[in-house]
Amino acid sequence: MKTAPSLLLLLLGALLPAALHGAPADTPSVRKYKICVPEMVLDECNNLARQDGVHLTCVPARDRLECLDKVHTHKADFVPVDPEDIYIAANNGDNHFAVFKEIRTKEEPNEEFRYEAVAVIHKNQPLRSVQDLRGLKSCHTGVGRNVGYKIPLTKLSNFHVIGALNDKSLTARENELRELSGLFSKACLVGNWSADPELNKRLKKQYSNLCALCEHPDICNYPDHYSGYDGALRCLSDNGGEVAWTKVYYVKKHFGIAIGGDPTVVVNQTGYDPSEYAYFCPDGTKKPILGRACRWAARPWQGFLASDDLLNEVPQLRQQLKLANTLGEQQDASWLSKVLLVLKGKTTVVDNGQPLSPQAYLNKANYSDVIGRNFGPNDPIRSA
Repeated sequence: MKTAPSLLLLLLGALLPAALHGAPADTPSVRKYKICVPEMVLDECNNLARQDGVHLTCVPARDRLECLDKVHTHKADFVPVDPEDIYIAANNGDNHFAVFKEIRTKEEPNEEFRYEAVAVIHKNQPLRSVQDLRGLKSCHTGVGRNVGYKIPLTKLSNFHVIGALNDKSLTARENELRELSGLFSKACLVGNWSADPELNKRLKKQYSNLCALCEHPDICNYPDHYSGYDGALRCLSDNGGEVAWTKVYYVKKHFGIAIGGDPTVVVNQTGYDPSEYAYFCPDGTKKPILGRACRWAARPWQGFLASDDLLNEVPQLRQQLKLANTLGEQQDASWLSKVLLVLKGKTTVVDNGQPLSPQAYLNKANYSDVIGRNFGPNDPIRSA
């Protein structure tokens, strides 16, 4: 037939591109993100990575410190972290990392911080600056604890309300106790002040005013009615205290204010009148209990730290973590807590708005100096 050559040419024309370029291309492979985990949870991580719809691959490391290095050197894409890990990242290549998602409690999923450390006073207490704290009766959660000890010490030292904590003739702990004993007329500061029973006994005798407000001043240890976050507020309300160092969460409980809701609304009558108290702010001002607190510092949430070169893929990363969170809850999977640090029924992954560098993330909580506090006498390092 005369048309046969024409048909042959048409057929060849249709087949030639495929012959030149090979078989039709497969669907592009899905991008898999590399999550770094400590070696001890690698099996759990691999179980996570096998879930339908989860596009993760696991990169093992000795610990989270090595994970930070792997993210920094692009051997991994991201890692679950605590605030202390974020502090390390901030001091080791801050601009190479970004905090892009947080782990918050289900009770307070909209709160900006894990907790806020505050000072609570009687509303009519005549204070105009932090220097006016001298001579007050102070209520603390316990020795060595963040909110009732480390944060006040750190901030009061920064404000030069207490002296230098570097007397080489004393231990670091006794430096701290001596300054607190000199600052406050009385206090309740329970706990083991030293692991050595004899030294613990001596310190509590020497700085006995720091136990004077406790339920059992002669013991000055747990359990005590005026210790802990709520106990510090009872010390303020019921036992002659003039300033209490605690968390906003427990202030709300003490005064019956809605948890995770409107901070101006009392939902339970507890017998304590919030209008008689105030938050005492680091700048010397006061704020009503029924309202937004002024914090001395806040502890950031746990979260996820990614390499900065993945900023354009943050939406995809967030979606992957949301899916993993949902699957882990449904299956009661061990990898939910061991790999993602999420506690079933208690915490959940939440987007934190704009991704932040580690330093910016800590700065908004005013928390860097609390993690990095370096009190006590320092000896110079000498090389041999």
